[in-house]
Amino acid sequence: MVKKKVVKSQYSQDFKNQVLEVLENSPKSMAQVAREFGVSYPTLNSWKSNNLNKDKLSHKQDTSEIVKLRRELELLKKENEILKKAASFFARQLD
Repeated sequence: MVKKKVVKSQYSQDFKNQVLEVLENSPKSMAQVAREFGVSYPTLNSWKSNNLNKDKLSHKQDTSEIVKLRRELELLKKENEILKKAASFFARQLD
C-alpha cells in the first residue's frame, strides 16, 4: 500500500485575518464562513482559537504594563512631593 502525502494549504496572515473578521462581524455560522472561503471547519476553528489565545496574551501583557505604570506614577508623585518640600525649605532659608 502506498501512502499519499498530505499537502497542507498555506494561507497568508492577511487572508486569515479577513476570514476571522468576517466570522466575528457577520451573523453567519462558522461552517457557513468556512464554506464561503474554502477553508475546512477545523482549520477555521484552529485560527479562531489561536486568535483568542493571542488576544488573551496581549491583554495579560497590557494589564502587567498598567500595573507597572501605576507603580511608577506613585513613585513619581512621592518624589514630586519631596521636591516641593525641599524647594519650600530652601526658599525659607533664603528669606
